[in-house]
Amino acid sequence: MPVSRKRNRKKAPAAPSAMPAGLVDLAGLLAQLGRGIGGRGADDALDRAQSIAFDAMEAEDEATRIALARKALAVSPLCSDGYLILALEEEDPGQALALCRQAVEAGTEALGKAVFEEDAGHFWGLVETRPYMRARCQLAMLLWDAGERDEAIDHYRDMLRLNPNDNQGIRYLLVDALLASGRDAEVGRLLKDYGEEGSAAWTWSAALLAYRRHGKGAESLKALQAALKSNKHVPDYLLGKVRMPKMLPDFIGIGDRNEAVAYVDRADAAWGATKGAKDWLSAVLARGQAPRTGGPAAPDESLDSDRVDEAVLALLHLGLHDGNRAWKGFDWDALDRLHEKGLISNPASKTKSVVFSEEGAEAAKAACRRLFSTR
Repeated sequence: MPVSRKRNRKKAPAAPSAMPAGLVDLAGLLAQLGRGIGGRGADDALDRAQSIAFDAMEAEDEATRIALARKALAVSPLCSDGYLILALEEEDPGQALALCRQAVEAGTEALGKAVFEEDAGHFWGLVETRPYMRARCQLAMLLWDAGERDEAIDHYRDMLRLNPNDNQGIRYLLVDALLASGRDAEVGRLLKDYGEEGSAAWTWSAALLAYRRHGKGAESLKALQAALKSNKHVPDYLLGKVRMPKMLPDFIGIGDRNEAVAYVDRADAAWGATKGAKDWLSAVLARGQAPRTGGPAAPDESLDSDRVDEAVLALLHLGLHDGNRAWKGFDWDALDRLHEKGLISNPASKTKSVVFSEEGAEAAKAACRRLFSTR
């Protein structure tokens, strides 16, 4: 599911503006490009710019990401991802929104009218459409944050028209937006269009819609029980029993706590706007009408955080790649503690890996041997 990257990072010190000088008037730039480059040359320039943009996405620090994004746009102003990267680094919401609009305009121009006419329904299956779709998703999310709800919803709907297979998870953003806007009839149609599925986003949205339509009746209770079976952790965060983490998870699994966090981050507004919905959920849980669910017990204060950290450190060691890098798909609190101990780099970054310090690399190797060695 899509996650706004700015929400996924701790606030960094003020950085130079992400708006590159001379890259403000997109229309003028496109006209200049059309005059100076044509045919295969334009395609080659865009290919080179896209390669630079990919390097920017993988860069460790903000300054490098911005510099590479500017470089990509200097090579080709049609590089949608270049604008998108700058938008993600921009602290000013208005500037970020403007950059996202430029990203979408550049992507539209790069694809050409024929693609939108001939390939509608199959977007994302075409690699060249993906920068445009990434940019449009981020634009819609920023529009929503800016209070432009109808425009955001229009973008989500049209993205599903272009790519009904919905590889990006746009339907989850749309269902939350429709619920928050009180457009219940459209929610019902969307849920019907995509059928039953086991994700928290779908089952919990169906439960909220059932409560809005039927109140505390049997039909609503049945929908809520189905939601609780799909993810029992949602009430912990929705009702404030467990504090939301500082960062959204990079990876989620069906039924796990990460999925619950990702869902509540988007859907809390809709639940809060529905009078009595959270009280109803609390009452159902208090009466013991929730289904019994198996699986491991939720983490609690009885766990030894030092032993958890040691286990995470050992598992990070097993995921080593490219020298001292390790994939970071583990408990965020543990990763934060390991960073505070100086063992790994800050996990609050856009990359999917952390870097061991010299001390951390040795500690991880030792923990791995201690916990997993057969000798």
